[in-house]
Amino acid sequence: MSRLRSHLSPRIVLALLVVVLGGSLIALSASVTRPELGTPEQQAAVRTSRDVTTLPLQSACTVVPAKELFVTDVSVVDDCLRTTWGPCVIGSNPPAPATQGAWTFGTRIASLAGTTDRATLSTFTLNWLHSWSTDQTINGDLVPKRQNIQSVVIDPWLAASGGSTLDMKKAPFRLLAIVARLDLRQNAGYSGGTTAGEGRFVYDLLDANGNLTQFLAIFEYGLDAADCSAVLAWANLWHGLGSHAFGPDYNAALQAVTDRFATIGASPRKPNGSAINQVRSNEIQLASPWELREFKLISNVAGSPTPLTENTVAQTLAFSLQQTAAISTFVNANAAAILANNYVVPLTWNGAPFRGGAAPNQLQLGWDGPTPVCTSITDPNVRFSFSVNTCSGCHGTTETGTVFKQVQPRNAGTASQLSGFLTGINGVSDFCGIQHNFNDIDRRRVDLCQLLAKSCTQVNSEPVITFVH
Repeated sequence: MSRLRSHLSPRIVLALLVVVLGGSLIALSASVTRPELGTPEQQAAVRTSRDVTTLPLQSACTVVPAKELFVTDVSVVDDCLRTTWGPCVIGSNPPAPATQGAWTFGTRIASLAGTTDRATLSTFTLNWLHSWSTDQTINGDLVPKRQNIQSVVIDPWLAASGGSTLDMKKAPFRLLAIVARLDLRQNAGYSGGTTAGEGRFVYDLLDANGNLTQFLAIFEYGLDAADCSAVLAWANLWHGLGSHAFGPDYNAALQAVTDRFATIGASPRKPNGSAINQVRSNEIQLASPWELREFKLISNVAGSPTPLTENTVAQTLAFSLQQTAAISTFVNANAAAILANNYVVPLTWNGAPFRGGAAPNQLQLGWDGPTPVCTSITDPNVRFSFSVNTCSGCHGTTETGTVFKQVQPRNAGTASQLSGFLTGINGVSDFCGIQHNFNDIDRRRVDLCQLLAKSCTQVNSEPVITFVH
């Protein structure tokens, strides 16, 4: 309701007359909402702004977010055939063999490594997990070790596997959500080329007794697209899921989509043939404070298969730079691009390391320049746009009202709770006291509504955006 205008449009006046004359309240409800796609400026804002205060509602669109954009329904995330290795009760028409375990953590690892060989997958996974075991310096930023990775993750997994080789079928992770990030698409004007966005799987680590932990892992795959037609094809594939009722038919249709990007060899031109863009972690299970890390398949790193290697965290500065002139000079110099979400936090700025190797997270963190707070960055709206696009800003109460996680760990038989940033929260005061309204899933819904109605000419003229969270 916060986005409805205070004045009455002719359509609303007409609806009120219908009520006075005995019309139904349902007719009023349908009339009060705004079905239009929005002005060109509003359409651009859907692509570039996280604050939904002035965005079009686009209520007439048939996009169903719970089926097409952010899937957490228990019938999906607890699908025995796809999220476990059985035993499962199978009807008279058993599914194809590739259905078993299709959405498991172990299958995600295989899709990254490009193989099903048990020994190779174990080595690949252990090398990744051991990155937490030692201090690392990434882009000049010291990332301290979190040695509990051994006792919390590695040892229980090895024990369940019955030896020194990790069994991917024993991976101690539970699926929380399958997510379409079509809003991250880019046209040919993007430096990285055309892409339809990302498809994501969100998992939570389980302890040795099967209990929830505070360790999330997110696999973020690119949706390869050679041109606008391919972007629209992806949009229609995800949108087509909305016509299926939850159940076996829906799950089969969803797997047909996820198999296009989350299986071995899905992207032959990328390292290991994997479509993965990055794997992210968000945890406090290993040590305090909360910390987010990012891992990529770096093609120039030795190894076969190419190892999953810790990388800098996207759009996020080294924590040591908080409230320094390095931030204010960068933000002030790039104000227009930051407001348009068309910028990249560089590895270095003014000759010194800039982007962080990890993102230690504090609830009250808001990125800013030197003290006094909210004075060194000329425009507080630019400061907010910059801060909210960092890992720690997106996952903190100061900028988005979020308590560390956008998706909550869950017990079997229940769906994950989602943050207010995703589902709707109003009046969040940012670090400098400016209030914002969020509903990012609805923003993504409107974005998909708009995309489905666009021609290739319109898609190719969309603003280039670079936010990743």
